[in-house]
Parts: sequence; C-alpha cells; structure tokens
Amino acid sequence: MQQTVQAGHWRDRVLGFAAILFGLSAPLFFFGRTGLGIGLGLSLIAALASADHGEAWRKMRADIATPIGLLVCAALVAFLVSAACSIMPGKSLETWTGRFAMMAGIWYLMRLIEPKARLAWDACIYGAIAIVGYCILAILVYPEMLSIKALREPDFAFDITRRLKPVGSFLIFGAMLLVFDAIDRKGMRRYVSILAALCILPVLEESHGRANVAAMMAAACAVGFCAVLLIQSRVLKIGVLVGVTGVCVVALTWLSGVTSNSSSLMGFDAYLPTWLVDIHRQMIWKFAFGHVFDHPLIGYGINASPWVPGADEMAGTSNQTVLPGHPHSWFMEIWLEVGLIGLAVVVPLVLMTAVTAIRDVCRQGLKVSALPLMMLAAYWFAGLFNYSFWTSWWFGVFLLSLSLALLRREGLIASKSPKARRKTMIVCGEDWSFVSHRIGLGRAALVRGDDVVVACNVGTAADTLRAEGFRVVDVPIARGGLSPIKSLKTVKALACLIRRENPDVIVNVAIQCVVLSVFAGMLVGAKRSVNMVTGLGFLFVSGGAKVKVVRSIVSMILWVYARFPSVHVIVQNQDDYALMTGLGFKADRLNLVRGSGVDISAYSPVERVPGNPKTAIFVARMLWSKGLAELVEAARILKSRGRDYRILLVGDADLANPDSANDTDLAQWQKEGLVEWLGKRSDIAALLHQSDLAVLPSWREGLPKALLEAAACGLAMVATDVPGCREIVSHNQNGLLVPLRDANALANAIEELMEDDAKRAEFGSSARKLVEEELCDGVIVARTLAVVTGTASTSVIRKAPFPA
Repeated sequence: MQQTVQAGHWRDRVLGFAAILFGLSAPLFFFGRTGLGIGLGLSLIAALASADHGEAWRKMRADIATPIGLLVCAALVAFLVSAACSIMPGKSLETWTGRFAMMAGIWYLMRLIEPKARLAWDACIYGAIAIVGYCILAILVYPEMLSIKALREPDFAFDITRRLKPVGSFLIFGAMLLVFDAIDRKGMRRYVSILAALCILPVLEESHGRANVAAMMAAACAVGFCAVLLIQSRVLKIGVLVGVTGVCVVALTWLSGVTSNSSSLMGFDAYLPTWLVDIHRQMIWKFAFGHVFDHPLIGYGINASPWVPGADEMAGTSNQTVLPGHPHSWFMEIWLEVGLIGLAVVVPLVLMTAVTAIRDVCRQGLKVSALPLMMLAAYWFAGLFNYSFWTSWWFGVFLLSLSLALLRREGLIASKSPKARRKTMIVCGEDWSFVSHRIGLGRAALVRGDDVVVACNVGTAADTLRAEGFRVVDVPIARGGLSPIKSLKTVKALACLIRRENPDVIVNVAIQCVVLSVFAGMLVGAKRSVNMVTGLGFLFVSGGAKVKVVRSIVSMILWVYARFPSVHVIVQNQDDYALMTGLGFKADRLNLVRGSGVDISAYSPVERVPGNPKTAIFVARMLWSKGLAELVEAARILKSRGRDYRILLVGDADLANPDSANDTDLAQWQKEGLVEWLGKRSDIAALLHQSDLAVLPSWREGLPKALLEAAACGLAMVATDVPGCREIVSHNQNGLLVPLRDANALANAIEELMEDDAKRAEFGSSARKLVEEELCDGVIVARTLAVVTGTASTSVIRKAPFPA
C-alpha cells in the first residue's frame, strides 16, 4: 500500500516537480535529444528520491505480468540474442541496452509519478501549446527564430522543413493529447486546446511530414472503427464512416503532393505508386527483402542494417544520406535485423496491443480509452513508412505520450467508478480447514462489507460457504511436500487468480500456502499479503535428510520475503515470533496473535459426572508429528498398569501428508483395545462434553485449535512442552506439560489427572477463564482483522480525480 505523505511535505513537493519534468520531457524534444534526455533524467532523480517505490514496483510487476507485458519481455530476449550474434555486436548491444533502459526507466517513472499524474498531464499540455504557438509564429513571421545557429550566423542556410520535421514527430501525439484535453476541460479553456491542436496541421504541412500525417490518418481510422462498433444509430455510423473516409482522402491527397514522383533511380523500377511511397523507400525495402533470407532466424543484429553487405554501395548512389541506415519500416527492419524469431514475437505483440486497445474502448468508451488506441495506431502505422525501430527519440516520445494517456485513462476509471468493495482473498489448503479455523475471520470481513474470496481445494464445504456469501474458488493447492511440479501448478493458478481478482489483501494460511502464494503474488504485483504461520508442522520438526534440505530452502524463501515491505506475518506463539525475527521480519510487519479463536458459546462447559471408564480425547489429524505414536505407547503403558481409560482418536488420516499414519495401523491399535478411532467428526463440542481430559502430545504447534476448544469446554489438558502447546497450557495451572516424545511421562500425566477429580476440575475452570479473557474468537478475530486491514499502521492515499 502507498504510504500517506502530507501535503506540503518536501517529498510531496519533489514528487510534484518530478511529475512536471516528466510531462515536459516530450515537448522538450523541441530542443533536440539533449532536451528530452535532461528532462527525463532530472525527473527520474527527483522521483527516486521522493516516491513510494513499493507501490510503483507492485504496479510495474502487474504490468509485466499481463500478456502484453510477457510478449514485451519475450521480444527483449529475442532482441538480445540477435544483438549478441550481430555482425556488429558492439553497436547492437549498445542499442539494446539503451532501448531497454529507456523503456524500463520511462515505465517505472510513470508509476512513480502516478500520484501526481495531473501535474504531468498539465505540464505536457502547456508545453505543447507553447511549442505550437512558437512554431506558428516562426512560420508566419521569421522562420530563422527556430534555430539558434541561424540567429547567430546570418549566412547559415536555414531549412525550416528539416527543422520542423523532427518536432512534428512529437506533435502527432501532442495533437491527440490536446484534443482529449479539450474534451476534459470546461469553459473557455477547452478552446485553447482545440485551437492549438488545429494549429498543428500547418506545422505538419510546413515540415512535409508524410509519416506523421499517415500516423494521424491511422489514429482517425482506429477511433472511427471503434465509434462504428459503439454507435447504435445507423445514420451516425454512416456519418462516422464518411468522416473517416474524408480524412483518408485528404491525407492521401496531401501525401501525393509532397511525395517524390521520380519514376526511376539508377534504372530502378518502382513497384508501388510513387505518389504514395517515394522511390527511395521502395529501393531500401527491396534491398532489405533481398537480404532477409541470408540470416533467416536471428537476422544481422539490431540496428545493423548499415553494415549489411552492399549497403555502402547503395548509399553512395542516393542523395538521401540516411539510406540505407534503416529500412523505413519496422516490419522490414525487424525481419532484416532480428529475423523470423523477432517477427514471431513483435507481430503478435502489435496485434495483441491492437485487440486489447479496441476491447478497452468497447468496454470503457471513447472518452476513457480512445487516446491510447489512437497513439498505438499512429506509432505502429507511421513506423511502417518511416523511422527506425531503434530510434531513441521517436521511441522515447511515443512512450512518454502513451504513459500520459494511460495515466489519464486510469484516473478517469478511478474517479468515475463507484466505490468498490474492499476485496480480501484467503488462501488455505482445504475448504474444511477454512470452516474449522478461519470462518470467524471470513465472517468478520463479510460483516465489514468486504468481498471475500476463498481460494482452496474445494470439497463438500464449498456450497455452504457460498450460501453464506463467500466466493469459493477451486485452486489446486499443492500438498504432501513441496513437489516442484505440483508447486508450479499452484503458483500458476494463484498468480492467474490474483491478477484477475486484484485483491486489496491476501491472507495466506499455513506455511505451504505462505511460500507459494506470496511468490505468485510477487509475480503479478499483489498489493499486500498477511501470512498466518499457524505452526511450522512436519517440515520443522522432522529430522530426515530430505526434510532438512527442504527446511533450509523454505527458511531461505522466508528470509527473502522478509525484505519485501508488502509481506506481513502473523504468528501464534513466542517461539515462532523469535524465529521470524531471526529471518529478518521487522516489528512493524510481524504480529503475535495467539490462535484462531473459538466460539465460547458453542464450546462451553457442562456439568460432568465422572464416568467409568474415564475418557481422554485426542483431536487432530492422524500424524506422527501430532504425537500419535507416543500417545499409543502411553495407552499401552496405562493398560499394563491396569488403568482402563478410554482414549478417543478424533480425526482422519491424511494420506497426502508424508507424516500420516495409515488406516492399517489405526485399525490394529483399535483391535488391541488401546484406542478408539472415530475418524473425522463434525460434533467435536459434543465429544468434548463427554470427555474428561484433552491430550495433545504434538511435536510443535502454532496454537492448537484442539486444545483451544477443549479449554473452552472446561477440560484439563495434557500436552508436550513445545512451542504452541505451552502458549495455552500452563503447567500445574490448567494442565500438565510433559517432555517431547516421552511416552512414559505422558502416561504418568494422564494417570495423575484422571485419578484426581478435584485437580482436573480446577484445571478445567482455569482453562475456561483463560479462553474467555484472552483467546475467544471475539478477541482473536478483532486482532487478526486489524492486522489484515492494516488499520493500525498504514492507510491509502486518496487520489484526486484525474482529470478533474
């Protein structure tokens, strides 16, 4: 989440300065590439010093995780391979590094200055208006004022066409920005933007910018196409089609007047109409096509076309000195320099951006989403007839303009959308474990008004949860150890779900969900995660060699997670708190909440009449790490002493867990008369009311729900002196603690309490009092919800509507 920065704070002012420089960077191209670079560089420095990097990086990850973002990454990899194998590797790698740095820098900078997007937009608009006005003044009054060198040297041969041509590359995007600025404004201010947009046309006329006019034609066609899809009236549809056709006719007529009509050059016969495409471009395209099959897969290397064999001879025959510096077509250039692998990535990227932009317009409307579509259409269409794909200023101006367009779109959606419900996603292993351990937290979130999504392996409890208002999503949560294949499937499913739902907070329950879900969230830019380490289980108590390796890996993963400010942890006992502190979690992101709470109305004491035989109850999954073997051995010891106690085992075998006992063992112990295995039961409270003592000789816990429920029912307890158990069992106050894996001590403790009715009743009363005061669901759920919502430490910046 973003941290609140008070208005007037120096960081707030510096971030505003960075946003202004970001918006001015594209208009600063009027002064050349140096102006563009200075504006971006200063903006980046100011933003890095003042912005919220956590929020910016989260959104950056979310951008990358989209299909378009993944295609961009694939394109960068393909370009890098081509650059490394280039005929000019130094030049190609330098170009790749520069374009990668520019793209990553501008995009990250866009996310950094997002809270001040309004300032960036206004700075760009006012800068564009100033440039247009200055250019019009120069055209009408004194053209030489456009060049400092022409002003200082009267004999300098000044060519206004060549001077305005690069500026026109920004003004094609500037015109679109001005048009939509006029749409957003009210009163007389909108007419200033409209007038400035109209004044761009004579500037383009003076610059003979053929590709720029073609770009604007493509933008008009793109928005016209979407308008036809959206408009219901047939008359209006026909009117829009006529208008778009008129724009194309005017543009093509203008192009025919400024395009060279030379029909031949060195005997070269034109294969396209020269009024549409001049002879020089036709020559270079044919030259490029003649060499694309020399290196069909990875091409000659990015930005390497001047060194293609024969390029020098061709350049020497033309009065166009830039030929064949680039093929004047991104398609031909990619094909020649990056080969079929490059085309296989870039062409789908272009098509996907087009489809995505059109869909966005159809969903959000022209006012909100038409501007990015028009810019994309202009960029890619103009690039078919001019500009090198690797030209830094062309690429930079486009990215800057597109960034402003996207910020405007996001601002409009945020300001016009109704206030969304807060969305909480709870990730746990099984739906029944959510019902038994986290239903209180989920219900509290529902009462608060949250949209609660439960991601888990769906079983029989899902329909009941949906009836209560939860959205239950079936996710294949890997169980039975960190199997790489199962884990990758879980990460993929969770990443897709998190990206689709975009929850405000993700609550991950248990260590396996923590490890996998946090990683999935990092891949797609999750906002915030609260991770409930409810006990470290078999992984942290087993001594096997394989488990030790996995334990080391998990500890390293948690150490990495501790370095991310969006990752928060809840532990249930002091030992786990110390462990997480040792891994690097700071106090502001580490919370101790004892257990998951218990409904003290459903689990309440009843008057007990000691039965014969007396009953001890063990409620847990049938796992060795729950002390199952020690309990069975203790039962054998007690039976040898002539103590005829009933020992109930309540819970099922978990065959997906490598730590689980099997049905054969359980059936054999029951046959020997040592225990009674009841399996999984839903009437735990009733079974506790029929019991005299609760037993849990576990090896390690968070804070065991089984003992919590037993204490609520007023039962004395016997447990091992290990983390988690000693959080609820106080020795000789509400129960007895025994050494770990000591069956004889366990048998002695059970016998001591079974034979002393008064002590057992006293311990049970103390246990109930502890639950009522500290561990009931009302207390625990409130504390947990406060951590989940972050109300105690963080708050969200309320963005001003953009545009206003």
